[in-house]
Amino acid sequence: MAGQISSIRRQLRSIRSTQKITNAMALVSTAKLQKQKGVMNDNNQYSQAYQEMILTALSARGTRDESNIYFNDNGADNPLHIVITSNSGLCGSYNMDLLKYVQKYISKNEPIFAIGTYGIKWLDENDYLVIRRYTELDNANTSIINRMINDIITLYQEREISHVDIVYTQYVNTLTFQPSTFQLLPLHIPEELEPKEIELVPDKETLFNYLVPRYINSVVYATFLEAKTSEHAARRSAMDAANNNARELIEQIQLNYNQARQAAITQEVNEITAGADAL
Repeated sequence: MAGQISSIRRQLRSIRSTQKITNAMALVSTAKLQKQKGVMNDNNQYSQAYQEMILTALSARGTRDESNIYFNDNGADNPLHIVITSNSGLCGSYNMDLLKYVQKYISKNEPIFAIGTYGIKWLDENDYLVIRRYTELDNANTSIINRMINDIITLYQEREISHVDIVYTQYVNTLTFQPSTFQLLPLHIPEELEPKEIELVPDKETLFNYLVPRYINSVVYATFLEAKTSEHAARRSAMDAANNNARELIEQIQLNYNQARQAAITQEVNEITAGADAL
């Protein structure tokens, strides 16, 4: 009986130590979430207006002809996907939900630009065609994003890929985030954005070569910030769940400890009583 009580005490100490760690991680994740959410919201106010301005210029009357590969099928048959996952774990089902989405909608012979060590490892293990790997984007390094956009534009212009989309986790609120896809190329002009009479200077081709990379850069950066915000929200939810589970486990083990201790006391009393009766 004494051995059982000692074992339960060790369990309680171990779980309480773990709970302190998960509680600290939950606090850190909450702080990171608030900071990342602020960065995302500030960027959205700018990027939405910036993207609308670029699309307005690109959709000017006379620009969307059949020869313009940025608006029409370029004749290739090889879609490219940018897949964003995290570089670290302890964020619940954040990564696996996105990778299940990839497994459902992306063929293994379609090229992928993979962002995040977790996704890179899973895609390699499952024989997906990963042609670029990025693990240095935790801080949204703009120079790396620019190089990636240049590679995408080159592949698209040379008709090695047919269209480009970005697969990421869309942030809805602190408890809701879901895998989503956004098409980068060919460009999609919203129906509510009516073509306007705009004079293109110096010429249409030069303008497109200048604006399209900047539009794609803005979209990729915005979706990356959204994915990082979702990651921090998922990690905070996971740590909150771990705290709640630890609390429930402690209550259950504490009950078992009290029962074992009561049983030990009862046994000792019985032994004393039996000894007294024998005397």
